[in-house]
Amino acid sequence: MTTRPHSTGWTPTLGELARTSELVEGFLEDQAVIARAQARQAKRLAEARAIAEAQMRRAGIGSEFEHPVRSMAAEFGVAARISDRTIRARMEWSVDLVDGFPATFAVFEEGRISEAHVRAIVDAGSRLEDEDARAEFERIILPRAVKLTAGQLGSVARDEDARAEFERIILPRAVKLTAGQLGSVARKLADDIEPLPLEERHEEAMADRSVSVAPLPDGMGELTYIGPAVTVYAMHDRATQMARTIYRTKGEGDGRTLDQIRADVFAEITLAGLPTADLIDQHGGDALTKIKATVQVTVPWQTLTGIGDESAFLAGYGPIPADAARRLAGEAATWIRLFQDPDTGCLRTVDTYTPTKAQRRFLIARDEHCRFPGCRQPAIRCEDDHTIPYSDGGPTAVGNLANLCRAHHVLKHNSAWDFRHGPGGVIEVISPTGRVVKHKPTPVVRFEASSEIARADFGAGPPPF
Repeated sequence: MTTRPHSTGWTPTLGELARTSELVEGFLEDQAVIARAQARQAKRLAEARAIAEAQMRRAGIGSEFEHPVRSMAAEFGVAARISDRTIRARMEWSVDLVDGFPATFAVFEEGRISEAHVRAIVDAGSRLEDEDARAEFERIILPRAVKLTAGQLGSVARDEDARAEFERIILPRAVKLTAGQLGSVARKLADDIEPLPLEERHEEAMADRSVSVAPLPDGMGELTYIGPAVTVYAMHDRATQMARTIYRTKGEGDGRTLDQIRADVFAEITLAGLPTADLIDQHGGDALTKIKATVQVTVPWQTLTGIGDESAFLAGYGPIPADAARRLAGEAATWIRLFQDPDTGCLRTVDTYTPTKAQRRFLIARDEHCRFPGCRQPAIRCEDDHTIPYSDGGPTAVGNLANLCRAHHVLKHNSAWDFRHGPGGVIEVISPTGRVVKHKPTPVVRFEASSEIARADFGAGPPPF
């Protein structure tokens, strides 16, 4: 299923298309050069940290002082005109990468994945490191008896390094996904491999919840809240809904952007409990107090009924504990029952009675985000797009519908970008220069990764790169 050419009012010349294609190819080459350079920097920073560690051991300095490490970070920071704290954080990360994820680092050195992709892998996989292995930089040893949970397939015993298996499965996806997509998949994959249950890890992480402030230039400051992911996403969603209500009804003299209004709303809610009259337009007052936060959480039926403890999935974030999901389910005002193909992970249908709402709920569950490559706008804030325009005979069917955020919806209908629907919700996105990107629904990508864990032979050799 494909779209028809759009009448955009502007048509690139053949010369412009050819030059654009050359520029894109050159940009990709530059990106690979940058990645290789960043990999070399990481290797140098890791070696510098190792030198500082050796100096500490020779001097008998305890880790609580770490003067050689601080001095080394300052050495790099002064030379590069970068904060020594920033350099020190990069040193720590570089050590984790070079020593803890050798296969990932090898692909990084080749320039095949960006630093953003590498960070998504390392951030999600670092928790697989056992406590005794934290101090080892040349070789990190994980428990050999690892219990692996893969989707709905239950727990099976594995006898191999879980981190190596994590890299083996995730790296082929790293070269195909955006960093945002990769982070979501990597968190799910790491959760499947992790031997310690998510509930226990979440309980430990909850001890670190906090609110902190940091100064910024020009009379500004930064407030950081660390808490349960569901709470964080719900807070952002409620502030966003309120901001949109104000934005739609603001007067001519109000030139604030949506982001600025959202920040003002957040501050007012924190300080006053509710948005004040000074903040909102007279048309939006009553509406704001009735707005409730909305988050999309997919809960396996085994978890919901209490016969299993498989983690649920928060759209835009990743796995959340089963207990938290059950509590949310008990308070939910809206329920949608989903049916997933056990062989492909594709969403088959949604159990609901109203056809138009059923299609919308189906698309939200299938897509999770805007389907334009690289966009992470949640589907609940996107628009329904007919791949083949309705005016051209395109049916209002899930095989011809996809979620696009407002910006990408407008772009699609006012440019030469083309979309084609394939089986299982896969969409081919074709750029004006002819570049084709296959975009799979996020739930299917997660399903494929989890299924591969279940089929994996943990006795195999090192990652095949």
